[in-house]
Amino acid sequence: MRETATVSETSKQMSEGIRILPVEDVLDILRLILRVEPLDVLLQKTVDTISDAFGIKQVCLGVLDEKTNLFCPRALHGFPPERAVMIKKHAYTLERMKTDLRSELRIGRGNYYVRAEDQDIAYDDEMDYIVNAELVDVPRSSPSDWHEMDYIDFVMTDRLGNWIGWIEIDEPSDRKVPSKDVVDRIQILADLAAIAIENSKTYEDAVNAMNDSQGYLDLIVHDIGNMVNPMLYYMNMMASNELPEDKRLGYTKNVVAVGESIKNLVDNVRKFSEVRTSETLPQEKYHLKEVVLKCVPDLKRSFPTKNIVVKMDCLEPLSPVMADGLIHDLFINIMGNAAKYSHGPTAEMDIKIIEGHSAVTVMIADHGRGIPDSKKDQIFSRFAKRPYGIAGTGLGLSIVSLLVERYNGLISVEDRIPGDFSQGACFRVSFPKVANAPDELT
Repeated sequence: MRETATVSETSKQMSEGIRILPVEDVLDILRLILRVEPLDVLLQKTVDTISDAFGIKQVCLGVLDEKTNLFCPRALHGFPPERAVMIKKHAYTLERMKTDLRSELRIGRGNYYVRAEDQDIAYDDEMDYIVNAELVDVPRSSPSDWHEMDYIDFVMTDRLGNWIGWIEIDEPSDRKVPSKDVVDRIQILADLAAIAIENSKTYEDAVNAMNDSQGYLDLIVHDIGNMVNPMLYYMNMMASNELPEDKRLGYTKNVVAVGESIKNLVDNVRKFSEVRTSETLPQEKYHLKEVVLKCVPDLKRSFPTKNIVVKMDCLEPLSPVMADGLIHDLFINIMGNAAKYSHGPTAEMDIKIIEGHSAVTVMIADHGRGIPDSKKDQIFSRFAKRPYGIAGTGLGLSIVSLLVERYNGLISVEDRIPGDFSQGACFRVSFPKVANAPDELT
């Protein structure tokens, strides 16, 4: 094969300026890479190590995104910042990867040398990797010269042999084709990096499970705390000897309803905790208008001393979204937040539900004290501070954020009246819609 022969001929020469490391130094590098760390830290350390150890000016590392099943660049070295941002927006299918790295371009066990002359199709995204565009049309003067369109990819596989990522050399520092020794040693690092990536993902799964567990504990503490307060209110009112019998009966029904809500919350959290380790969590179709409407009576019971006024704007029919029973807690927390921060005895909120091309969005606007711009990015943190004079744990919006992520949604907050935060806040929550769904909705 022409390509293999060319590389073999080139590899007989040691590329000047590239340091070939002894085994001891390679082992030191491997120890650094194999430490269990967050994935992005590991990936960046890998490309930085390859650049420093082997004289590579530009390196790219991509991994498989298991949610989308696409290969995405995650760590870069040597690219201008604006170019790095563009490259990280790309995503590749496995079919595209194997088309680019066809067997005749393989120069080693898991590496492929793609020369400019081998690229029959010029994809637009490939030009984002080209920093020196003026050199694209300059021919190489000898087989050992590196062309601006050349790249060498080192495929990373998991323990079952499945492709999970790649390391790409986009430009050696001396603009010479790396020697076979350098290619072989980088392949060793790629193999070990693949193991480290699997370890890191296991680590991140463990951390996420721990955070989820803490989040569910927060949810129980926060929501049950909110439910206990109105229950105590109703029970104290029932203890009054002057309370008419019909009022006493109404308060009794409210106490029972709150008690049932507490039981349902605990049951739901226990159920979801038990299936946390499952590959797929059980979800059903939910109609967001019905979810919000079911939250209104619960909200009124939670704030017995407030006049809750909810105005709904929703065109029907709407597509459903995939969720579970905790979606009610998501909206109760947002609506409860609106009631808590409202001025005076009346809590008014305007709710609008719209359907876009791929998502259903719920906008909940209140007439409360609002959120300053400096605080908007902080309110979804577990450690966000409550405004002075407001009771509670401060966990409500962090729980909302946890559940929005659970349903693959997005959440943001803005001013109800643009430019004047003091007129209230508007929360915008979007979830992927289920296309062509049947009529049976939860």
